Order: sequence, then C-alpha cells, then structure tokens
Amino acid sequence: MKKQRPVNIEYITILTTIKWPPAAIASILHRISGVIVVFAIGILLLTLSTSLTSAQGFAQIQDTLDGFFFKFIIFGCLSALTYHVLAGVRHLFMDLGHFEEQVSGNTSAKFIMIIWLAVSAVIGVWLW
Repeated sequence: MKKQRPVNIEYITILTTIKWPPAAIASILHRISGVIVVFAIGILLLTLSTSLTSAQGFAQIQDTLDGFFFKFIIFGCLSALTYHVLAGVRHLFMDLGHFEEQVSGNTSAKFIMIIWLAVSAVIGVWLW
C-alpha cells in the first residue's frame, strides 16, 4: 500500500507553506526579543563603562551617539525590550487564566504586535 504523506520537507518549505497563527508568531518573536535584550545589556554596559572611565571616554561615547549606526543599534535594543515586556505581560495574564482560548489568544497577540509597532514608531521618531 502506497502512503500519501510527505517524506522529507525542507525547512524553507515549512516556513512558506504553513499558516502560522498570530499566537505562534508572538511566541517566536518573544524568544527572539529575549535574545536581543541579552546582547543589548552587554552593549549598554560597555557603553556605560567606557563613558565612566574618563572625560575622553565620555566624549567618545557622546560622539558615537550622534552616528546613524549607534542610533540604529539603540533603536533595535529599545524596540526588542518593548516587545519583550509587552509579550511578557501578555504571558503573565495567560498564567492568570486569561487569553487561553484560541480566538482570544490570537487577538491578544495581534494587539501586542500593534502596540509594539506603534511604540517602536514613536521611539524611531524620538531618536531621529
């Protein structure tokens, strides 16, 4: 008897053919933003350490802050931190028994992503 199931699915095929629900996307983004926040802490501690070593270090960091690349890095750090906090609060509500159903979970995930995009836009305008 011939089986009609796929034998080997490539990862790219999985990413493009499966319709991911908003709750799954929110969960994946929460994990990615957590990793970014960990690296952001290192960048920010290095910046703080350099600025506190001497007046020259402070001037160097002050000059670096005016550059596009550093503003982009700070934007990424603040955006990731914002999403991580918002998604974390959503998870806390889920631990309390809210947003556990499929419809409300997907709605809350969409809501969190919309708030994150709005706050990130405000951060982007504020930085530039």
